Amino acid sequence: MKIPNDRLLPKLTLKFFSLPKLTAVLWIILTLFGLLSYTVLLRREGFPSVQIPIAIVNGTYFVNDPSRVDAEAAKPIADIARLNPSVTKVTTTSRDNFFSVILQYEEGVDAKRVTADIEKSVNQQKTLPAMVKPTFNVPIFGVTGGDVEKIDLAISFYAQDDNLDTTKLVAQAEKFAAELEKAKLPNVATVKVKNPIENVVNPLTGQSVTVERSFDRYGIRQAGQTEFYSSVFITVAANSDVDVIELDKEVRAAVSMTLAKDEFEGYGAEVSASFAPAIVENISELQKVLLEGLIAVLVIGSIVIALRASFITVLSMVTVILSTIALLYLLGYTLNVITLFGLILGLSLIVDDTIIMVEAIEAARRKTKTAKEAVALATRKVSRAMVAATVTAALCFLPLALVGGVLGSFIRAIPVTIISSLLISLVVALVFIPFFARFLLLTKKEFRKARKPTVGSRVENFLANGILKPMRWAEKSRRKLVAVGITAIIIAFGFIGAGLGLAQKVTFNIFPPTKDTNGIIVTLKYPEGTNLANAKKIASDAETVAANVVGENFVQATYYANGTPQMASVLIELIPYGKREITSPQLIDQLKNKYNADFKTAQVTVGSVDLGPPIAAFNVQIKADDRQAAYDLADDLKTFLATKELERLDGSKARFTDVAVSSQDEYIRSDKGLTVQLGTGFDGDDITTLVTLAQTAINDKFDAAELKKYDLPADAISFDLGQETENQDSFKTLAVTFPLLLLAIYILLILEFRSLLQPLLIFMAIPFSIFGLMLGLYLTDNAISFFASLGFFALIGLSIKNTILLTDFANQARASGLTAVDSAAAAVQERFRPLVATSLTAIFSLIPLAITSPFWQGLAVVLIFGLASSTILVLLVFPYFYLGVEYLRVHVSRRLGLAWLVTTVAVTLLIGRFVSPQLAPLFFLVSLLALFIWALLQKPRYAISK
Repeated sequence: MKIPNDRLLPKLTLKFFSLPKLTAVLWIILTLFGLLSYTVLLRREGFPSVQIPIAIVNGTYFVNDPSRVDAEAAKPIADIARLNPSVTKVTTTSRDNFFSVILQYEEGVDAKRVTADIEKSVNQQKTLPAMVKPTFNVPIFGVTGGDVEKIDLAISFYAQDDNLDTTKLVAQAEKFAAELEKAKLPNVATVKVKNPIENVVNPLTGQSVTVERSFDRYGIRQAGQTEFYSSVFITVAANSDVDVIELDKEVRAAVSMTLAKDEFEGYGAEVSASFAPAIVENISELQKVLLEGLIAVLVIGSIVIALRASFITVLSMVTVILSTIALLYLLGYTLNVITLFGLILGLSLIVDDTIIMVEAIEAARRKTKTAKEAVALATRKVSRAMVAATVTAALCFLPLALVGGVLGSFIRAIPVTIISSLLISLVVALVFIPFFARFLLLTKKEFRKARKPTVGSRVENFLANGILKPMRWAEKSRRKLVAVGITAIIIAFGFIGAGLGLAQKVTFNIFPPTKDTNGIIVTLKYPEGTNLANAKKIASDAETVAANVVGENFVQATYYANGTPQMASVLIELIPYGKREITSPQLIDQLKNKYNADFKTAQVTVGSVDLGPPIAAFNVQIKADDRQAAYDLADDLKTFLATKELERLDGSKARFTDVAVSSQDEYIRSDKGLTVQLGTGFDGDDITTLVTLAQTAINDKFDAAELKKYDLPADAISFDLGQETENQDSFKTLAVTFPLLLLAIYILLILEFRSLLQPLLIFMAIPFSIFGLMLGLYLTDNAISFFASLGFFALIGLSIKNTILLTDFANQARASGLTAVDSAAAAVQERFRPLVATSLTAIFSLIPLAITSPFWQGLAVVLIFGLASSTILVLLVFPYFYLGVEYLRVHVSRRLGLAWLVTTVAVTLLIGRFVSPQLAPLFFLVSLLALFIWALLQKPRYAISK
């Protein structure tokens, strides 16, 4: 990529500066279009529309024999499905009269088309019994999770008489749904009742039988009391391109009007599932963070730069945000949880270009006589470095675009949003900031003002001179320079080493549970032989416990019509965490304790409802060709897990919880044939770490020799980690692309600085941040996670911008004839103000987010602590690294430098591949340190000081 030269960018900026009317029109158009996009044009939705690459096949076969259901219904479907090249995994579950088949496809396939092909093949081959009529469905990510039909909103319809017959309740729900459809709501496509009652044919008698297959219950808190009712679930599918907030308002109004009719007296109906509340909350949070960020810019800018300059910065940031929103609309994106996340993360990034340009104009005003001269000087000083820094920051988010799977599809809007905002911020800095400055900073009145140093500038000068004192003290003595240089290197590597040490104490969990959420899910697993009536009774008892524990924090609850004789899950909505005195994890602990102490009729698990993928299931699968041997092993494995402790790297321990073996009346078939399944959980939240430790513990205990005692093959045990497997694969994508990202940035910086060494110098900002980000994660008890990695990629862009600007300014000073020491000192003195201003602004704008928003806390902590650490070390020791590089440029020829670089990179990659990924970056830094020290000890070949 070719970086624009010193003349092109000033010409572009001056062209727009000389055409104020045209620039004003462009700004007005962009701002108004952005406002229009945000308020009217951009459609609101919960999550981006993503097709999940799986299909679910369900069916009934009333023979009261799970082995026959497996052999005659589930297995034939699975065998046919495996013949399709797009199918990667098939899992079947068969019970007395029911079966389900889950088909997993290759990433990127058209799940609906492939499923239709498989269904056609099953129908053509006619291998199923005549009474088996399987249904093939492709789940759609909807408001209730992965649904087999499009669900954008759901209604719980209930009778105030909780003893009402289910058939009568369903009949009334059907009438209620029909009334809603009659209303012809503009945003609604279909309204359907999820009927728990099904008419099937008994194969023994040939007669039709009515079977209630599932149940639903709805809970609501009113007048200080929590009541649960038997309910029927009504699903609403919206028309395409519908704003979910408008859909929610429309349906709630229609529900109220319909419920007021006489025929529904004694019944209730509530919207129990909708994306709208979360979207409203996220929009409110975005607006709050934006306002706080702009206030931080205004306050810090006033102190560090000037009040007028801070107004320009605020105006510029608003322009960037509105322009980004307008671009998202033009690209076909919606305003959803993911794009809002991208905008929030982008806030800390876009401040850099705006403050850097504003400060450059303010500094140039003090050295020039006219507005045009000030703009030209400012642009020449910072434009090239701004382009390099902005493009570098944008590159940092490209790896996110390469993440595959369902996760990759969900987050793709994040890199698009952030890269767009970064590039737009560069355009705003070069085109609109000089235009704003014309009226606020570069007026004739401002040029006539006496230029007395402000309190802020005096403090800045004092701090900058204090930082440079060791260098000034040593500048005329080679020995002193070597001494302070080595001291700086020791300080830097001491902090880096401390950061790597802290990393061993920070947990690793790709998607850790959020520290507080607005939802709790209680799952009941019933004993074998439980019928539907008893399942309802047990569920009712469990609800009483939940209602008493949650108390006034309870809003509503629903089962999403998923209650069966085997299990049921109720989702409890809490009042928003900002209005609660107790956190959801504390409520979860109280519920667990209460259920463990007093509830014996079902196995109960309690967890939080997060925005990320579901928490991993840890299932051990045992080949069951010899079914009795497999169950013998499963029982022994259950006993082993009940007492086994898993030890983490930091010495802390975790245990298995809720260990359960699949029923002998349940036939589970995977790609390896019939299996017996053992499921378990953990008493810790660092699921990714515990899953890895658990696999190792089981494989070590039940090795080939041990399995032989059960007459089972060496590969009899396998693991099904559910979503965790894909999460790990997606996370590995980031790890693999990270070196490629650094290589791309390195090449870009070579083109900018025409040097092989200076880009490596600029990269030092990354390890400088390690101590801070690890300290922040450790102190706040946050894990190294996917969201923390997003913060790290943003941190790379922010911290590298600082070193790019310092290096670029030092190079300009060197080109004007200053010595290396004077150039490094001049860079610190000139860039101290914008460097501190951008860092402080980003940090202070993120602090409220870290304090008030549990979901964003890990990301905000990485940015706050990492940026603080990087900024401090850049100011304190980076100038000495610059001097070291200047020595290297003299004492190491290009050929020798390239040889060192190639060798070091090759050895680093080999260490990372075959020894330890953690040791690889450490070796690279040590090699670079050795090169620096060697250069410092050489006799200088040019004057380094006056």
